[in-house]
Amino acid sequence: MKTSSLCLIACIAIALNANAQSFKYGSQDEDDDIYEHKTYFMAGINYLSNNVYLGRKDTIVIPYTSPYIGFHFDNGIYAKGMVSYTSAGTNGGHIDLTTLEAGYDHSFGEHFNAGLNAERFFYNKNSVSVRANTIACIGADAQYSNKWIEPSVIFDINLNKNTTDYVLGTALDHDFNLVDGKLDIIPTVTTFIGTQNYYDEYFTNRINKRDKTVKVKHVVADATKFNVMDYEFSIKSTYRANHWLFTLIPTYAIPLSPAIITLPNKIQREKLSNSFYLELDICYRS
Repeated sequence: MKTSSLCLIACIAIALNANAQSFKYGSQDEDDDIYEHKTYFMAGINYLSNNVYLGRKDTIVIPYTSPYIGFHFDNGIYAKGMVSYTSAGTNGGHIDLTTLEAGYDHSFGEHFNAGLNAERFFYNKNSVSVRANTIACIGADAQYSNKWIEPSVIFDINLNKNTTDYVLGTALDHDFNLVDGKLDIIPTVTTFIGTQNYYDEYFTNRINKRDKTVKVKHVVADATKFNVMDYEFSIKSTYRANHWLFTLIPTYAIPLSPAIITLPNKIQREKLSNSFYLELDICYRS
């Protein structure tokens, strides 16, 4: 695909240009983050400006403010609980989502990092999130670290109320390690491929709630088919200051593969639009 090729060329250009600079780059060294191999408690707050998933979103903006607590063991095992509050929706400000997460991250040698994670989602029954019918996710990721371009692969299994989705992501990034190892700036381009059963359940649930006289079973055509869902361009900036960890991730998502949606009175092609959203995280570790 032309767009994908341009993205790859752009990433290569960024990395080559970075190599000419007097930065310390590549994956984080062990002494970059003093908590990298320590056992610690964490507490923080996360802000997401809009709930966008695989380029898809509701017709209204859904921002999340999410306090959380967690624990990280020195062997890479961690657990975290998060409560997400939003002011969006017909029922005003409310807790829209509670998330429980556990996982394992580990470095194998100097160049290979991998992890496993599992999440359990508890959505408000009136949530308008496109993922409101997803109850759990099991995922794995791996990355090859080096001084040039770091390729990654992500695989998720999403368990919905009535179906299962599979999502595969591939990413290329480069780590600019600055300020004596305290600051990391990581531009990344990611491509996601997956199924859309979650999206089908999102539409059927909304239609059936709106009109109790109809019982729609399926809305999105070929929801089990693998398609390229979106391209995502992000720049993750992380700054470490003693116990504090500050992270900012602006993301621009370009959705692809518009779905054919069959509504009670019409059949329409999904109208896609690009999305720009921000994630800000402030974490205290002790």
